[in-house]
Amino acid sequence: MEEKNVILDQIAMERALLRISHEIIERNKGVQDVVLIGIVTRGFPMAKIIKNNIDSIENSDVPVGKIGRPSGV
Repeated sequence: MEEKNVILDQIAMERALLRISHEIIERNKGVQDVVLIGIVTRGFPMAKIIKNNIDSIENSDVPVGKIGRPSGV
């Protein structure tokens, strides 16, 4: 089996998503008008992680949605 290069391991990915979450909060001066949208295939799971991070940081309930069709449809 061919070995793949690891760009970000799990801990680095979690750290990067937490950093993105903080950036979203800072650049929007809060989350009152923030909605997260992700593409079904990979973006939506990441949007949900960012939503959970933001909700924990801001004690909020940021709306999250998805666009696109799942594969095989």
